[in-house]
Amino acid sequence: MANRKKVLIVDDNPNFIQLMQCSLEDEFDCICASNGREGLEMVAKGCPDVILMDIMMPDISGLEMLRELLAEDETKNIPVLVLTGSNLDSEMETVFRQERNVKGFMNKTVPINIIIDEIKKNI
Repeated sequence: MANRKKVLIVDDNPNFIQLMQCSLEDEFDCICASNGREGLEMVAKGCPDVILMDIMMPDISGLEMLRELLAEDETKNIPVLVLTGSNLDSEMETVFRQERNVKGFMNKTVPINIIIDEIKKNI
C-alpha cells in the first residue's frame, strides 16, 4: 500500500513491542525502539507520523524523550500517545498531558482497537 502512515513504538518490553507491531502492521508501517535514545535515533532517520511511547525506560525516559522532541522544529509536532503499564498517580499523567505533543495517555491494558482509533485520530 502506498502512503502508509509510520508508527514508532518505543518500549523497553520486547513482548509489548511485538504485540503492538503484530496488531498494527496491517494498517501502518511500524518501526521500533527499545528505549528513548533509540527512539530519538529512529526519529532522526525519518519522522514517524505518530509515536507510541512507554514512560519508564532505561537510558532516556519517556518524559526526557518528549522534551527532546519538543526542542527541535522538525519533531515538535509529532503526536505522541503514551502507553504505560505503571500504576501512576494522576499527577504524573497531568505532567505528561501538559506536554503539547502528548495527544493521549493510556494504560497498556486498553483494547487494541482503542489504540488504533487514537492513532488514526492523531495522524
